[in-house]
Amino acid sequence: MNALSPRQDEVFGTPQNYSVDTLRKVPLTNGQMCPPSRAQMNCGQVHCPPPPAPVARHPSREQLIDYLMLKVSQPQGPSRPPLEVLQQEIRVKIEKNPELGFSISGGIGGRGNPFRPEDNGIFVTRVQPEGPAAKLLQPGDKIVQANGYNFVNIDHGQAVSLLKTFPSTVDLFIVRELSA
Repeated sequence: MNALSPRQDEVFGTPQNYSVDTLRKVPLTNGQMCPPSRAQMNCGQVHCPPPPAPVARHPSREQLIDYLMLKVSQPQGPSRPPLEVLQQEIRVKIEKNPELGFSISGGIGGRGNPFRPEDNGIFVTRVQPEGPAAKLLQPGDKIVQANGYNFVNIDHGQAVSLLKTFPSTVDLFIVRELSA
């Protein structure tokens, strides 16, 4: 049984003068032969590969960014109560040799601090390993008083000037946070 039928051009919709054999088997990429229209044949008898899966489309860069921003903004897992933070007030005496051996950040008019951005206090940011404060201070310590001067809500520049002009001994009161 040979089924030849006149075809209409699929692009322009105009009648064309050619025929297509609808029962002819066509070669597949794996070397097997399969009929062009599986709806007309019983594929249980013919070993035809399953129809190709739809091609997966990769998301655009913008879609990936939106997805990641959404994931970051959503809380992950069960919410935990915030860690209880204990604060310890410590008195420290540092002998200049020739300087104090630590750096500070924060204060009014300063560039902020990396430890508590919402706090305008003066914080120790760096301690010289072999300096006079090496075994006494650590990054994150908040200076609340130095030689009797209140360092709470002090201007950054004023705090630096005071620390540099103090005589050889500097008496500090610091607050250190300890995780419970």
